[in-house]
Amino acid sequence: MESETRKVFKIIFAWQDDREEKWLEQQAAAGWHLQEVAPFVYTFRRGELARVIYRLDYKLTIDKDYQEYREIFQSCGWELVTTMANWHYYRVSADNEAVPEIYSNNHSRAQKYRRLLTVIIPEFVIFFVVLSPTKNRSLFTAGSGWLGTVYGIAGILQTIILLFFVYAIVKIVLKIRKLESEPRE
Repeated sequence: MESETRKVFKIIFAWQDDREEKWLEQQAAAGWHLQEVAPFVYTFRRGELARVIYRLDYKLTIDKDYQEYREIFQSCGWELVTTMANWHYYRVSADNEAVPEIYSNNHSRAQKYRRLLTVIIPEFVIFFVVLSPTKNRSLFTAGSGWLGTVYGIAGILQTIILLFFVYAIVKIVLKIRKLESEPRE
């Protein structure tokens, strides 16, 4: 008999990864084990109820030390479940006496978000330069008729995307500052 799978749509953003980890742990406790992740879509396979710890890490797969990075996690007992957009989803059984942590302190946790910003900020700049609403003012004043409506909607979507980029960058920077301002562990 083929194992039962299900897909779950859930919106969780990069700065909410700790919330995502807890949610994945709850799914495993209910017998649903992560198999794959696409943007906002999680695929689970039905299995035994289990106490599992999930940790997410952001690491570019094109980095020259990527293979060493994977080996370090594996040697510490972490299983790589899946990767999505350079986010790595690791899990380990919580039945162990001491669950290994992937970060030893808040400063190293903040580094994960710094690595994320090195990708998001250039994407934002490129998007802003290419699709800036002020540069493409004609999108908002494209005239009447259906073409004007399409351009108007496109301009509104561009503005929403740009604002979301700014919001995401601010949230990630605030997360970094919070981690670095907390006492060292």
